Amino acid sequence: MMLKTDYQEGGAGNLVDYIQRDREQDAGATVDLRNPAGRELSDSEVNRFVDKSREFGFQRHLIVSPDPTGQYSPEEVRDNTRELVNSGLAQQPTTDCVYGVHRDTEFPHAHIAATGERAELEMGREDIRQMREQAATAFEEPARTRDPTAAPRDAPEDIGRVVDEEAREQYHEAELSLNPEAEKALKRATEKGQQKDAGQPTAENASDERQTEPLSERAAERAEEQAATEREPEVDLEREQEPEREVGWWQ
Repeated sequence: MMLKTDYQEGGAGNLVDYIQRDREQDAGATVDLRNPAGRELSDSEVNRFVDKSREFGFQRHLIVSPDPTGQYSPEEVRDNTRELVNSGLAQQPTTDCVYGVHRDTEFPHAHIAATGERAELEMGREDIRQMREQAATAFEEPARTRDPTAAPRDAPEDIGRVVDEEAREQYHEAELSLNPEAEKALKRATEKGQQKDAGQPTAENASDERQTEPLSERAAERAEEQAATEREPEVDLEREQEPEREVGWWQ
């Protein structure tokens, strides 16, 4: 189970727009949003949720992405996400949630938008770990999932299909930041993983391999001169004068 979350101060308008955008269809198509009861929301109800998020000035975004080897249907992701929402978030006094399922990849996953009092929605590492366990329980992991290499010979070819874990991780990180080109990040990471599995040089290590090729005598001398220059430390006066920024745990 992969569960990612982040929060922002302010209204949830951009988050709701991101969840509703249907990447499988044309630009005007939308993904339906549902409340904790599982009912599809009307446009006016979605607008009221956004207005409420502006009043609270706080919103949390969660991505629930079950293991692809479980071959979950979009309907199963929808129903199990509803169970997850009702097991915790929806029980908070002021918290309101909406969720939608993205099916534009081969691994359907859900996005949850929550708003309410900040104290109810703040989450530490232990809180996130517990929610991840709750999600795994709702999706019946690991019983539902399995090692794809253990599939019998006569099983359908798509049984236990594998999606590169690193590629899925990068994709959801891009989604968490509402990157409209998250699919491109997934494609690049997937292609990189496939090249690595096939023993082919990736774009990153191709230059390293070229550097190991034999050099002419004059080229070797130039390379040595350049290396000596690069070893000399340079002082960046402007950077030295710049005070260090304080970085919070969420950055």
